[in-house]
Amino acid sequence: MANSHGLKSNIVKKQAAARKLAKGKTKRDHTPYIGNENPQTRKNMSYKDRTHYLENKQKFPKKKLKTKNPESLMEQGIIDERGFFVKGKKKNFLTKSMVDNKGLDFYGMPR
Repeated sequence: MANSHGLKSNIVKKQAAARKLAKGKTKRDHTPYIGNENPQTRKNMSYKDRTHYLENKQKFPKKKLKTKNPESLMEQGIIDERGFFVKGKKKNFLTKSMVDNKGLDFYGMPR
């Protein structure tokens, strides 16, 4: 009596495969906060979703630098010896632009 609902067998198999794929997924409200959610979708969330969102947002690490001392940032590995950030945007910390003191960009090419 597997097909008592009247659907074709290939549709039933697709539904079963979709259920199997969705089995290990967690709910959307438990996904981590990544910093750029749409405010309109937040307004449409339930109370439980909004509280999970707020908890995840508070746990999310801040983007602020611990210190503005270039030597200590080089020791920590945040910027390289020319002053460019190692991760993220290819911006120079010392000149506050996309080029270093010699006018070369992150890849060493003239800009």
